[in-house]
Amino acid sequence: MSSQFQPRNPDYKARVSSSFDAQTVMQLIGASLGEVEPGRVEIRLPYRQDLVQQDGFLHAGISSTIMDSACGYAAFSLMPAEARVLTIEFKINLLAPAAGASFVAVGKVRKSGRTVFVSESELYADSDGEDKLVATMVGTLMALYPK
Repeated sequence: MSSQFQPRNPDYKARVSSSFDAQTVMQLIGASLGEVEPGRVEIRLPYRQDLVQQDGFLHAGISSTIMDSACGYAAFSLMPAEARVLTIEFKINLLAPAAGASFVAVGKVRKSGRTVFVSESELYADSDGEDKLVATMVGTLMALYPK
């Protein structure tokens, strides 16, 4: 699928990857970066017993963590080289219990601006080889520029 967006930095993939690798919370929970395209990023997470709530479903806090990063990195992929990214707001809808062998958060930019970006993320659970949509997020992100 070709992107409707053009990155402002031709080195966007390496930049997203480097920033992702510097996020120790992603290392802590075992998340990995999947596909990176202009305005679209995937974050993958295997099921881990220590990341679930009392009924064995992926904890909503972990779901929101990878979805927030997917939204943010989708926006970051379109930002100029001197910009940094910061989430300023998000809303999550938990649609179904997050049960599966693995999870993928797919972040997509809906509106790209100079300073403000709007991204959406969908979280899918892989259950018996089928992807099930379990949560959605809308996030507002900002580009931070050096002073």
